[in-house]
Amino acid sequence: MTTATLNPHTSAARGARTVQHPGSASAAVLTLTWKSLVGFIREPMAFIMGLFYPLFMLILFNAVFPGEMSGGITMGEYMLPAMITMGVLMNCTQILAISVAAERENGELKRLAVLPVPAWAYVAAKCLANVAVSVLNIVVLIISGSLALGLSLPAAAGSWGLAALTLVLTVGVCTALGLAIGRSCPSSRAASGILTPIIIILQFVSGLFLPLSQLPGWMVHGFSVLPVRWSAELMREAFLPASAAAVEPTGGWETGKGLAVVAAWLVGGVVAAVVVSRRDTVDR
Repeated sequence: MTTATLNPHTSAARGARTVQHPGSASAAVLTLTWKSLVGFIREPMAFIMGLFYPLFMLILFNAVFPGEMSGGITMGEYMLPAMITMGVLMNCTQILAISVAAERENGELKRLAVLPVPAWAYVAAKCLANVAVSVLNIVVLIISGSLALGLSLPAAAGSWGLAALTLVLTVGVCTALGLAIGRSCPSSRAASGILTPIIIILQFVSGLFLPLSQLPGWMVHGFSVLPVRWSAELMREAFLPASAAAVEPTGGWETGKGLAVVAAWLVGGVVAAVVVSRRDTVDR
């Protein structure tokens, strides 16, 4: 009877090949980001509302109101920064909250919690996905507005810098609020039912569809505590000429106040997202 002799070096090599080590945190973030982007593209309603609805509203307002407004700007030029703000609001708050609530509902968050992935990787992936979608939305709006509608774009580097800063702050605020709301909702339907009317109301009272100077004073002051009104005004300041400040409630840009309000909401939103995530036991 012949006894087979095992080579310890060969056995060790085979064992080494079968051991699976968890990937790095950066790889986890990239994988989760890609998953979020693919899910966004594969969801027709989210894709249409997140990318094409702001563009459709820009084209519609530019066609319906072809004349000039106060300050020597057209309605299309006024609506371009407004639709940029609305796109960020919808993608980073409404659509994000619905997707997080769906992942919470179907057990994806629970399955993710047992994997060797740090908790912050999920948040970082959502932030990166929101930035990617927001930038894509802005590029589509700017190219379409400039080439197809003939809208003027800012030439000064400072204007683009203010637009970039406003975008970063607004994406941060909306992402934090979207994560907090999504974690608080028991289902995706609940998240959609809560946020859809809120988003519609914010579009009218925050100067996205109508200039703030045309709204009642109590409405302007009452909703000025929210960041959407200030994000939209900062975007208008970045994209529109100085004469366009005539359509603002004070007749001028309030840059410092706007940045302070949005930054304060960013801090509050991050705190709310952390507190809600820690109290949510669905993934524990």
